[in-house]
Amino acid sequence: MGDQTISRIYEACIAAMLSNSNLSSSEAITGMMMMHGLKVEEQQDAFELLQHKIETYFNTEQQQAHILDDQETIPWLQSVPSDEYYSDRYYEHLRTEGQLPNKVISVMKSTNRETLERLGNPNIDTPFKRQGLVVGNVQSGKTANYLSLINLAADYGYKLIILITGIHNNLRSQTQKRVNEGFIGYDSEKQEYVGVGKSNDPDTVALIKAKQPHCFTTVTDDFSGKTRASTAVRPENAKNPVIMVVKKNYHTLDNIIEWLRNNDDGQRFINTPALIIDDEADNASINTSKKPNETTRINGQIREMFNLFSQGSYIGYTATPFANIFIDPDDYNQALADDLFPKDFIFTLEAPSNYMGAKEFFLNDQGEPNYDSPYIEFIDDNEGTIPLKKPKEFEITELPKSLIDAMYEYLVSIVIKDVRSIGNRHTSMLINVSHKTQEQKDVFGLVSQEYEEIRRAVKYLGAKDQDERIQNHHLAALYRKYLVHSEECDVNEFFEKLQNVIETIKVKIINSASDDKLDYDNYADGLNVIAIGGYSLSRGFTLEGLTISYLIRNTAMADTLLQMGRWFGYRDRYRDLCKLYIPDASFEWYAFIAQSIEELRKEFIIMEQNNLTPSEYGLKVRNSNTGLLITAKNKMHHAESVTLSESFSESSFTLRGIALDDLDQQRSKFATFGSAINDKYGLQGAYSHSKKEDHKLFFLANDVSVNDIVGLLSNYEYSIDDLDRKEALYTYILERKDEMAAWDIVIHKSFLGIQAPSQLRTFAKSCYHQDHVKTADGGGRISRPWEEAFGLTEEQYNKAEQQRIIADIDQTAQFYRKNRDKPLLVLKSLNLKKKQKKSEGKIEGPSDFSHVPAFAISFPRSNNHQPVSYVVNKVYVEGYIGSMEEADEELGG
Repeated sequence: MGDQTISRIYEACIAAMLSNSNLSSSEAITGMMMMHGLKVEEQQDAFELLQHKIETYFNTEQQQAHILDDQETIPWLQSVPSDEYYSDRYYEHLRTEGQLPNKVISVMKSTNRETLERLGNPNIDTPFKRQGLVVGNVQSGKTANYLSLINLAADYGYKLIILITGIHNNLRSQTQKRVNEGFIGYDSEKQEYVGVGKSNDPDTVALIKAKQPHCFTTVTDDFSGKTRASTAVRPENAKNPVIMVVKKNYHTLDNIIEWLRNNDDGQRFINTPALIIDDEADNASINTSKKPNETTRINGQIREMFNLFSQGSYIGYTATPFANIFIDPDDYNQALADDLFPKDFIFTLEAPSNYMGAKEFFLNDQGEPNYDSPYIEFIDDNEGTIPLKKPKEFEITELPKSLIDAMYEYLVSIVIKDVRSIGNRHTSMLINVSHKTQEQKDVFGLVSQEYEEIRRAVKYLGAKDQDERIQNHHLAALYRKYLVHSEECDVNEFFEKLQNVIETIKVKIINSASDDKLDYDNYADGLNVIAIGGYSLSRGFTLEGLTISYLIRNTAMADTLLQMGRWFGYRDRYRDLCKLYIPDASFEWYAFIAQSIEELRKEFIIMEQNNLTPSEYGLKVRNSNTGLLITAKNKMHHAESVTLSESFSESSFTLRGIALDDLDQQRSKFATFGSAINDKYGLQGAYSHSKKEDHKLFFLANDVSVNDIVGLLSNYEYSIDDLDRKEALYTYILERKDEMAAWDIVIHKSFLGIQAPSQLRTFAKSCYHQDHVKTADGGGRISRPWEEAFGLTEEQYNKAEQQRIIADIDQTAQFYRKNRDKPLLVLKSLNLKKKQKKSEGKIEGPSDFSHVPAFAISFPRSNNHQPVSYVVNKVYVEGYIGSMEEADEELGG
């Protein structure tokens, strides 16, 4: 059964089931197949595919977006008559061609109506400037969301729409195609109607032509100087909406600014209502100038452009919003107007239930790093071939065996997708091992050579008997990868299908120095591609049908690292085929970032419930240690030393590392302290309200003097990871000595001479160094969330639980801190193990360090909200903020 027939049956089934809620998917499919003269028993694969698609449409769940705004929203949509022509046809396109689930479309509709309500009304004469931010997830459908807003804005009077994409041509071209399909309905280069513009009905075709938006850009042509000079349409006189899809490049933005000024004869304000959408708004749009009265070039151009309009709305879209939240909301320049801080609103989109994101890849159900993730394969053989930190003048002359294994896995995934008759025709593999174009070229040559060997083996030996096949090492390796899926097809069918596709696979290098392109639309039967690249494949660009990703990159910046996550997204019916190959050090960082983003989202929900504004949210994030380290790159300016700020108010202090030398001395300090506290204050059973079994490991002391606390903290042996923060911690406590005069302490029984087991903490081997273990890399907290309930009264605990339930958040520690009136110090005893991977699976190694002393602090809200600042050196920056390297491609014009 062909794709078109499947699509027609799918659409008919959806329509039938929407009109008859008692109709099952099986009944609908059977009936529609019979109408097409097809027998179910002869089309079992197509039947199963249709059933999955239809069930996905009806069963996928998505929560409404969360909103912070300036509390000044005045609804206006109901006052403007509109037939919502553009919106209706776009949602119909998503339902039929895009086959988006019903709930996803419903939430998209409501979210973008809420968004448009917070923009200015373009149908009145009153000037307005509105600035907002929409936060999505990497590869979660952000483009579809802003296309929905574009269509709705056009329905309600916005005449000019400027869509600013990323800094690379491939992303701009891909976005232009989606705008052609989702808004314009016409491809001017191919001179054919596409997407929302397709119809066989003469009346509909006439309406499409009459209402077709004007577009000043094409798939191949940006808004160039030539375009500026030759464009005859003026937005203020155009009958239909005008749109341009432009690259975030200073030449392009200059062209737009000059064109806008000329359009209105140099007037100070242009009267055409404009919507500016800034895709990847955390990239290049942020002002990172060191000098307070200067702006970086692209930031200044966007602000200048925005300031030309008397009625203008600016919305940034991003999956990594940290840098945007760090924008100074008070930064104002008379010539450029406000900086791009989202002062009017921030929307946080929830991902649909069938989305695979950072949480699914890197965290377990408890929100901790998931070393047993079925989607992760650890790379441990790259240091001799493609090291994580490459020496100067390093040349890549050999591939790691793990990369070749990943290629085998990719070939198997193509075949199994075919066996399952998965609707997505394309299957991609991503190799991202360097930001340098020359190193990418070297890898391209080696991968091409290796693939050619595999291709020849499959072509000439694939049809042989199995005993003969496995004499070839390539086919033997493919066979081993296949065995996991042997119940889905027998071995001869597997190799037969592999022979059918092996000649179709392309190896491409995608960067600014290459002529290769990933144009999936040119492959009607599907593109199978191994794509090798760096920054060009790291932000915004979608690799269709991605199954296998191989990543070796030396950066720990959240916005850079997370945006490399092309493997996030929707993998219906083949998520089990998806694998991410990364070094364990990179896994630690990804897990840390995944936790940080989850915490940021939870914080957003809590602040939404308290009706706080974007400015208040930005202040909270800037003063916390949640978003600090993973956003600091935009503030670093490649300096040797950096001043950082932290506020511990209503947060926890957890060590980023534990010193492993002189452990006996450390144990002795904790034991001496425990004995003194027992003599001075007395100890009692440390009842944990959450009733965890481990609460029996601790004793509790109430109302301990802050002087005793500072004494212990000053004598603790900090690792190199916390030497800088040590002073920040002292300063924070001493500046609040009066309000923190009394503390609660829980002490592990082993420091009181009582035999008790230590708690287990497992870290990847890359966290262990000669004299310390890094605990923050993988988010490996010293304390557990339930431990922050120690010391709470029954009333405080119950109130925290009630707040957690209302917020619909599993993690409770933040609510414990919200209701705590005294700081809590937790003295821990830990057993540290290394996580190791063996051929038979992932297992825990032996205990490497036993009875290791460590501490954590749970701070209540402080009346003094000022953060403390401290200076860190370049070593700290490299170790915890990431490499200062910039991509060769990123620096291009």
